[in-house]
Amino acid sequence: MNRKGVLTVIVAVGLAGSAGGCALDVTALCEGAGGTWAGGTCTRWSPAQQAALEGCEANGGVYLRGDDTCHFGEGGP
Repeated sequence: MNRKGVLTVIVAVGLAGSAGGCALDVTALCEGAGGTWAGGTCTRWSPAQQAALEGCEANGGVYLRGDDTCHFGEGGP
């Protein structure tokens, strides 16, 4: 996920918490950013990201969704 996408999702989630008395449609905002609105949370996940996660983990890596990166041999003994 690129930085613009992450920022859009963060803004959507932030606005959702303050949209109680607003006419703002947070569902449309989330979906417009390519996400899915469910349970008060905007989630953005694609088949390409799922494939990246599976490929990363199959090779012993740790996939970081926020960065959309795979890391190997970091942070452990």
